[in-house]
Amino acid sequence: MLKNIGGINYDCYPLTPAQLLNLALIKSGSTHEVENIGAGQYLQMDLNIAALREALNRAVERCESMRLRLWKDPETGELWQYVVPYQNEYFEYYDFSHWKEEKVTEVLNKWTSQPFDTFGGKLSRIVIVTLPDGFNGFYYNVHHACMDSSSVIAFTRDVIEIYCSLLYDMPYPKPMSSYIESVKKDLTYEGSKKQKKDEEYWHKQFELPEPMYTDYTGIGRLMWLRQKNNDPEQRWGLLESSDGKGNTITYELSVASTEKIMNFAQEYALPVSVIILHAIRTVLSKFNNNETDIIIRDLVSRRSTLNNKKCGGVRMHCFPLRTIMPLDTTVLDSMRLIKKVQDELFIHAEYPPLKCLGELCETYGAPPGSTYTSVDFTYQPGTLATIGEALKGIPFKSWWYSNGKQPQPMYITAMHRPNDGGLNFYFGYQTACATPEEIEFLYYFTGRILFRSIENPQKTLKEIIDMT
Repeated sequence: MLKNIGGINYDCYPLTPAQLLNLALIKSGSTHEVENIGAGQYLQMDLNIAALREALNRAVERCESMRLRLWKDPETGELWQYVVPYQNEYFEYYDFSHWKEEKVTEVLNKWTSQPFDTFGGKLSRIVIVTLPDGFNGFYYNVHHACMDSSSVIAFTRDVIEIYCSLLYDMPYPKPMSSYIESVKKDLTYEGSKKQKKDEEYWHKQFELPEPMYTDYTGIGRLMWLRQKNNDPEQRWGLLESSDGKGNTITYELSVASTEKIMNFAQEYALPVSVIILHAIRTVLSKFNNNETDIIIRDLVSRRSTLNNKKCGGVRMHCFPLRTIMPLDTTVLDSMRLIKKVQDELFIHAEYPPLKCLGELCETYGAPPGSTYTSVDFTYQPGTLATIGEALKGIPFKSWWYSNGKQPQPMYITAMHRPNDGGLNFYFGYQTACATPEEIEFLYYFTGRILFRSIENPQKTLKEIIDMT
């Protein structure tokens, strides 16, 4: 729809369910910086700054969602999005080579915590940087309504491949696909036959008995709520943070340990995400009196086609992944059931997540703000390890910076490192809901259960729990 914004007519489109999900998190996080994604992409080599500026500009020109703007109609309050024409930009350069690493991280975290003007302003910032350890590259901050982590990886790959083509005669990368075309397709979902099928699926899930809230710190919070509400049968939980203040703790899994997971996944034809979900699920069971009914909020990156992989934007939906398993279930049967449920989520992942999560609580009479999940999880299989022959043997690292806020009480991301393929586990948490010691405790037991499970796939959940 054509809209006049600041005296200029733009083709505007409604926001997608994925964007509305992200904007809803601003309300829970109180301030807009909760939606900032900060990342650094660095090569351990001298860079041609002029060529990198050129590569960055070409990549922005090729990526519509990097030129996205959001607009709130002052008369109706309706939210719209549009893409502004490309304009060449002179990206700033900062030389941090003589700084301490901790100080550089502090500065980049601070940059990441600076909110964008969500409705009307530019929604990204790129700065070329030199780090103290010989790594050079660019820092990249973008609003989550424009990009998700998969988009960040795709954009970074495009920048580096363009850079290599400019300097090393590497093939020029194929064009990015159109973000606007993906939006148009998403908007055809409303009222479609697919929507009806998805709605039928989710409503059928809500016919099951009321779920049980399982907290990542144990049963204490639920027991406290039951006592407070004078309801010994209460099954919903509540995780609140007045200001959304958060932190991220990163744990690096060795290459050898990562290979054990990857080999197990290949041997039993299981997704890596399922293996990790099994470990998290079993930890939640262990911490909550061996509870058999567990929900984890699983994030689905809807990028099954090449066009969606290269269109930028945010395509993440999240859904309750609920599994009910007796304790005599074997590890393999647990993983296969999780895979079955996750496959169903993928099939029905176009359903608006805000609607799904709202209907979950409404069905069982849980009050606003309540939840049946304490953990959100996503696995990012994509890496930047194969960006071109010109970079073979050149160390590369990707770093994610904190905006000082967390939209969810606990968000676990598993992502492969670009330099060696090992897994990193990012625990993003609200500081009002957990301590660093509790996060370390959670990671420790997740790791123990994960490796005990892949070493003993025929043992039962109860046996694995008892072993850890």
